Amino acid sequence: MKKINQFISLILIALVAVACFLYFGGQQDIEGLKKSVAPTASLYPEAKSFSEQLNFINDQSESLNLSEISQGKWILMYFGYASCPDVCPMDLSKINLSFEMMENKDKLQVVFISVDPIRDIGVLNQFASAFNSSFLGLTANNQELEAIGKSLGVYHQIVESQKLAKSDHSNHGDHDTDSHEHYNVDHTTSFLLFSPGLKLTALLTSPHEPKPMAEALDRIIETLR
Repeated sequence: MKKINQFISLILIALVAVACFLYFGGQQDIEGLKKSVAPTASLYPEAKSFSEQLNFINDQSESLNLSEISQGKWILMYFGYASCPDVCPMDLSKINLSFEMMENKDKLQVVFISVDPIRDIGVLNQFASAFNSSFLGLTANNQELEAIGKSLGVYHQIVESQKLAKSDHSNHGDHDTDSHEHYNVDHTTSFLLFSPGLKLTALLTSPHEPKPMAEALDRIIETLR
């Protein structure tokens, strides 16, 4: 009986030791990962699932959840708009360069989210795939975009930057076009990284340098797989 109790005690000690090793070893891995990807990427202290909230529409105005196109891959999400004069094309070009440098690019899906659904529905995939044929484009109606932006901590705001020019043309008898053709949109330029379970895992902030981004994304995918 005494030997049985000793045996059980040894098993319990071994289980506790394994649990401690896995826990503290995992904590060290996460801390090491945070340091290795900084400042290019910032890991969230606790990855929160947003799978239920990521509801979008495609070029055909069909509703779909992001899980329907993620196919078990990590998601790198970028908010912008197709008629953006400079920042969006530059950022998507950098994402493409990073993507092509990655060792784990087959595990990553890049998704462009338009914050300008009025002008962009119908050209979402065309715009996104111009930077890489695998990139996808989605959007949502304005109310849904507001809700998604609020939950993810991103923003967008219409800027009536060409209102004066429109007024001048009108005064000279020029043909006026719809007002929605004459605006820019301020928006968050950070990149959001979601795990295959659609948990918001990391934020990639400026400056977006392709090589460090590729290395950071590879490390995160390899460590947290």
